[in-house]
Amino acid sequence: MEEQAKQLQKWWQQIGARFRSWWQKMKQHPYATGIVVILVLVLILFFFSAYRFGWDWSGFDSGTSQITITSTSKGNYTATIAQPSKTLWDWLQLLGVLAIPVVVGFGAVWFTTRQGKVSDAENKDNQREAALQVYIDKMSELLLHEGLRGSEPEDEVRTIARVRTMTVLRGLDSNRKASVLQFLYESGLIEKGKRIVDLSEADLSSAYLFYIKLSGADLSLVKLTKANLFHANLTGANLTLAVLTAADLGEANLNGANLEKAFLDGGADLSFADLSGANLRGAILKGTNLLGTKVTSEQLDEATFFEGVTVPDGSIHP
Repeated sequence: MEEQAKQLQKWWQQIGARFRSWWQKMKQHPYATGIVVILVLVLILFFFSAYRFGWDWSGFDSGTSQITITSTSKGNYTATIAQPSKTLWDWLQLLGVLAIPVVVGFGAVWFTTRQGKVSDAENKDNQREAALQVYIDKMSELLLHEGLRGSEPEDEVRTIARVRTMTVLRGLDSNRKASVLQFLYESGLIEKGKRIVDLSEADLSSAYLFYIKLSGADLSLVKLTKANLFHANLTGANLTLAVLTAADLGEANLNGANLEKAFLDGGADLSFADLSGANLRGAILKGTNLLGTKVTSEQLDEATFFEGVTVPDGSIHP
């Protein structure tokens, strides 16, 4: 009995999960759902009316008789001819005909919805590209005409450059975030020791920085959660307090980089990365993959270890 009760409970849970999934899909497509519901109600009303009022033309009366009266010399003869009832094939044919407008209507709504989503995606992509181009143009003006590169820390032009950078990054996708970072690096605006644009708390989450060159860059306090930094050149970079949670740093060159108090948790991947001479003092490691990483035991002793760290030899740190 207990086993049957568990199976029954599991069955109800499955039914509930399916119902919730079905309900969520309905809410995502309210117009299509509304059309289908209306068509179903019309069909039900049609069937009911055909049976209730005996509409001969509908063919649903299945038992309506035709009465004929024949007069002869011997009197009047009455003959009753019963119409044949509908067969399964007749019902299927009728349902097929009625289903055509339902399918066509649903397909039209789906196509319109799909086209709308594609159009919205294209518009959003165009807006992002336009925002990136405007940013580069404005920053180029600050460099060429407003003396940004030769400015002092307290100068207003630096504040403007930072605000524009922080603002544009919030609305860009992974590839365009990389474009902004590359522009700043190539323009000499985020060089360690003489940083001009402060990227502290800049949102570079999920940025696609695959194979990027950022040697000697100042990326302290930057948010790089889930960023793709595979095989990136970060030699001598300043990553103090940088958030690299769940980032991909596989095969990255971090030789001499400053990772003091950096967040390298959440499954961050540093497999086969070069951490030779890197500062890991206070770096947070939890679930980090260090398989094959070039790093010394002395460096790891300075980091803050948590459970689930895969050390270079492949063993799991307790």
